[in-house]
Amino acid sequence: MNVRWKHRVEYAALRALAAVLCVLPYRAALGLGAGFAWLAFYGLRFRVREAERRIRSVLGEDLEPRAVRRIAWISLRNLFFNIVEILRFPVMTKEWVSTHVDTSGVDFIRARWKGDGGAILAVPHMGNWDLAGVGAHLMGLPIFFMARRQKNPLTDAYLNRMRGVTGVKTVLTDSGALRRVVRHLKEGRVFAMLPDVRARESSIRVRFLGGDADLAKGMDAFARHAGVPIFPAYALREGWTRHRWVVLEPVYSEPALDRETDQQRIMQEVMSLFDEAVRRHPEQYFWYNKRWILDPLQRTE
Repeated sequence: MNVRWKHRVEYAALRALAAVLCVLPYRAALGLGAGFAWLAFYGLRFRVREAERRIRSVLGEDLEPRAVRRIAWISLRNLFFNIVEILRFPVMTKEWVSTHVDTSGVDFIRARWKGDGGAILAVPHMGNWDLAGVGAHLMGLPIFFMARRQKNPLTDAYLNRMRGVTGVKTVLTDSGALRRVVRHLKEGRVFAMLPDVRARESSIRVRFLGGDADLAKGMDAFARHAGVPIFPAYALREGWTRHRWVVLEPVYSEPALDRETDQQRIMQEVMSLFDEAVRRHPEQYFWYNKRWILDPLQRTE
C-alpha cells in the first residue's frame, strides 16, 4: 500500500471531523455542514456557475435567476448534509432511522418482493442517496453496495469500515466483482446502485433530462441475468432532519425480448421515471457531479 504524506493528512482530517460530528447533536452537526456549504457556495464560484448552467439547460433558460440560485444552493447544502450523515454512520441506529426517516418505502418493497430471489434498488443522486440504502438495511432489507476504491488507501479503508459498521456489505470494483454481485442477488440480497452517471465508455444511450445520456450497463444486465426486479426509488430531504423515500412500481426483465432490446427498454423506463422526479424536485438533485450525465462521452477518462 503506497501511502503518501498527503494521504496521512487527509486521513487525519477526516477522522478528526468524523469524531466531532459524532459527538455533536444531529442538528448542530448539520449546522456545521451548512457553514462549510456556505463557504463552498461563495468560494467555488466556477463550480456553482457550472451547476447553474446545467439547471437552466434542463429546466429552461427562462427560469428566474433567483430560482436557479436557490436550486443550486440547496443542492450543494444537501451534499454537505449528506457528508455529515455519512460520517455519523457509527452512531446511527434503527431507532434513529425510525425517528428521522419515513420508512414506508421499505414496506412497499416488501409487499411486492417475495424475497425468494434478489432485487435491485435503483436510486438517483437525489436527497441523501447513501442514507436511503443504509437506512433500508437497518430496517431489515439485506442491502449491499458496489464501491470504487479511493485514491487515498487510508480513507478508502476507513470508509469501508464505516459502511461495515451499519452491516451493509460492500463489493469493491475489482476482478470478480460482477460474479460476487450476481451471487449476492441469487442469495436474496438487494443491490443498491446509482445508475445516473455517465459511462466511461459507450454502453447504453437513453434520453434523460432533455439530452442523450451514455450509461454503463449495470442494473439492466443484472436484472436480466439474475432474473430479479428493479425497484426505482428516490430520496427526498424535507427540511434539515427529515427524509422520505419514494419507491415506484418494480421494473422487470422480459426474457422473450432479445438481450439488447430488453436492456435498452429497462434502462429507458427507469431513467424516464427519474427524469420526472428530478423535474418535480430539482433542488434535491446533485447538479455538481463531476461525471455529469449529459456531458459528451470522453473515452480517454
